[in-house]
Amino acid sequence: MYILGSECTISLYRNDELTAIPYTLETLREETQWAELDPLVGYIMPIGLVRGGFAVLGCVVTRVCGTSLLAIAGLLRTGSDETFILYLNRIVEKRIYRNLILTGWEVRADRDEALYARLDMEGEEATDWDYQTPDLPWEQNETLSFFDNDIVLDGKASTNIYRFSLTRLFGDAISTVLQLHYPLKDGDELNDCRNLTLVTLTFGDRLRITLTSLILLSFNANTDNAEEILVVRRFRVDEECLVTVRNAKGEWVTPE
Repeated sequence: MYILGSECTISLYRNDELTAIPYTLETLREETQWAELDPLVGYIMPIGLVRGGFAVLGCVVTRVCGTSLLAIAGLLRTGSDETFILYLNRIVEKRIYRNLILTGWEVRADRDEALYARLDMEGEEATDWDYQTPDLPWEQNETLSFFDNDIVLDGKASTNIYRFSLTRLFGDAISTVLQLHYPLKDGDELNDCRNLTLVTLTFGDRLRITLTSLILLSFNANTDNAEEILVVRRFRVDEECLVTVRNAKGEWVTPE
């Protein structure tokens, strides 16, 4: 597959399965960590620095497509608790990042455009490929997209949202925020909305994210012309953020 004149590929290995995913963007970098030696008695300045470890930090941005759907959905659900491996072919170098975990993720899209997932991750192990490492170029197939009626707010499908992002951060506490962009117009259910009980985001009738108990965090409005007012509302998700996929039987199930 050619991306901006290159042939970079990236594959995700988890649950004993290797999956090629669309290569959109990656910022994974390897950093040496340093620690200060404590100063001697009677001195203020530390003696010096010693190598304190090795860290892999960054993110991968990918479109969500038919062949990568199960792997990405499973990673969204368990990636902060279970480790995974990435095989990255940058052409100029080939690296394997092992024992990675997610520190957060974002799912976003513009209306009538492809669905993207950003996976923020960290780890402490990176090696070069050997001759046995497989390289799986992603093959062209259908990408999931965001359309009108894909977002349902308390039972009402919206046809007025032109952009959304759902961000989830892991740490001592889990933070989940849904951001909705829409033009202000009479009769929109979001106009005076401060709380939402249930929100579902369904893409291609194959991927669904269910959110419960949402509280308004912020409201912003601006205009770029004399006609239309553009609104951004951010909601904090206080309870469930459930990722499910539709299986071959037509049932919505949690991905492994």
